[in-house]
Amino acid sequence: MKRKLIFALWIILFFVFISVNCNAQSSGSDQRIVGTWVSNVKVRGSDYTITLMFNANGSGTATVSSGGQSGTITFIYGVSIKGELAIAEQSDSFDFLPDGKMYFSPDGKIMFVDTRYIFRKK
Repeated sequence: MKRKLIFALWIILFFVFISVNCNAQSSGSDQRIVGTWVSNVKVRGSDYTITLMFNANGSGTATVSSGGQSGTITFIYGVSIKGELAIAEQSDSFDFLPDGKMYFSPDGKIMFVDTRYIFRKK
């Protein structure tokens, strides 16, 4: 009986450790994304530079420039426990802001979003 109790305690401790570790990784993603990120993309034959600025309070700005012209919008964002990035535009100006699963390089200077966008941290 004592062995079963010890075994059950170990199982509970294991699951507590896993759940705390998952939450820590999520908050790490939240913190790593804060700052300014730049990506150069080609859309329908035109080159664009997308600059995203993520603030710690969940707000941000996106500037898209091409051929000497640029436009800026504001947005709000969230990062899920699984590392999913969701951006809610506050205008209908741009239709190619990234959202989806985020991956960071080991040094935290490159962010891949939904395998379509590669951003470098300024």
